[in-house]
Formats: sequence, C-alpha cells, structure tokens
Amino acid sequence: MRARHVIAIGVAAFLAGAVYLAPAGLVGAALGDEGPARLSGIEGRLWDGRASLWFDGWPAGRLRWSFDPAGLLDARLRFDWRIQDPGYDLGGQGDVGFDGTALDATGEVGPILLERTLAPYDIAVGGALEISRLVVQASRDLVPRTVEGRLHWTGGPVGYRLAGREFRTDLPALDGRIDTVEGEPVLIVRAAGQDVPLLHVRLDHEGWAHIGITQRFTELVGMPWPGGGPADAVVLEVGEQVL
Repeated sequence: MRARHVIAIGVAAFLAGAVYLAPAGLVGAALGDEGPARLSGIEGRLWDGRASLWFDGWPAGRLRWSFDPAGLLDARLRFDWRIQDPGYDLGGQGDVGFDGTALDATGEVGPILLERTLAPYDIAVGGALEISRLVVQASRDLVPRTVEGRLHWTGGPVGYRLAGREFRTDLPALDGRIDTVEGEPVLIVRAAGQDVPLLHVRLDHEGWAHIGITQRFTELVGMPWPGGGPADAVVLEVGEQVL
C-alpha cells in the first residue's frame, strides 16, 4: 500500500474519531441564537445527543438524535430523531445533502397540545391526533418543496364559542391527507371511511392558512348552512397568518 494511501486513511480515521467524540453542544452552537429554534440542557455527543428544544421562546419538548456515520460515504447526513413532551410524542428520520433536506415523522399529538393550540380560538377538543407518516422535502435553504402525509383524529367531544354562545357536539373519527398542490401544502379532512370532504386547509407562500368549511361539515356539527347545495361545496372560508 502506498504511503499516501496510509496517510489518507489515518487522517480520515482521526477526523471520524474526532467528530464522533465531539460534544453534542456543537449542535446548539450550529443553531445559533438568531433563528426561532434553540437548544438548552444539551447532553451526550455530536452523533448521539439529547437536549431541550425551544421554538419561538416556548418549550417544545425533549429532543434526542442519533446520526448514521455511513451516510457520509454518500456525502449525506442521515439521522434518527425523537421529540417528546407531555402533549406529544413524535419521531422519524432526516436526510441532509447538497440537493436539499428530507424529514419524515410519525407519532401522536395528545389532548394537551390540541387544547393549547386551539384555546385561542375558543375551541376545545378531546381525542388524539395520530400522524401515520408526514414527509417534508425542502431545498438547501430549507424552503419546503413538497409536503405529504396522513393524519387521523380519534374523534370525541368538541366544544366551541360562537357569537357569545357555547356549543358542544360529538364528532366521529376524522382522516386527513396532506398533498402539495402548485407548491402549497393542502390538507383535506374527511370523516373516517367517507368520501365527502369536510374541511379544506391550504397554507400559501406568505404563511396564511386558508380554511374552507363544506356543507357536509355544517350538517355534521348540527348547524346546516342555509340554502342547501352540494355536500362537498365550500360554504365558508376563513384565513389567518400562521407563519
């Protein structure tokens, strides 16, 4: 074996060992303090660590990660991740390369987080939200290209306030499918086992969520939209900036 090959192997082994033994704090340093996400309470090593994740100033749960060194042979960074909080338990894989980033997730969002998210809209729901698989493909600068996934809400009681009055109803289990349409994520929600859409949710490029409510949904909650029309017709649409 030529001397330069021996040297190259030695240098590669040294670098691999140095990176493998590097502290997990380097991940927090890479995130910096400028973006919405930051880490605290970092433990472990760069390739296998744990930390508390904060997003926009609020605690987002305990994050664990484990990198796959074999991915470096393909000039890619592959890793497993899991984040847990009293309100949810999510995990999956990630893949980062020169051509972009891919992230997939499965898990469950419980009533605690659902209540926290919907409380500002005077909506309270029971049940849990199950994510069978959510896949996000993004460009090198982390701009989402495609979003695909399937969701399932187990159903249960729903309470809401409208025009100063309190309402309560029970909804069946719901299924949601997310696809990318003309570059924008679109979520269609249906009652489990049914074909007629209940909700259309679209997130535009400016960060606005547009929620369309169909005739069938108004019937399902006991407040049929006047005038009739096709069951799948959107009779009301609201929008709010979420990003």
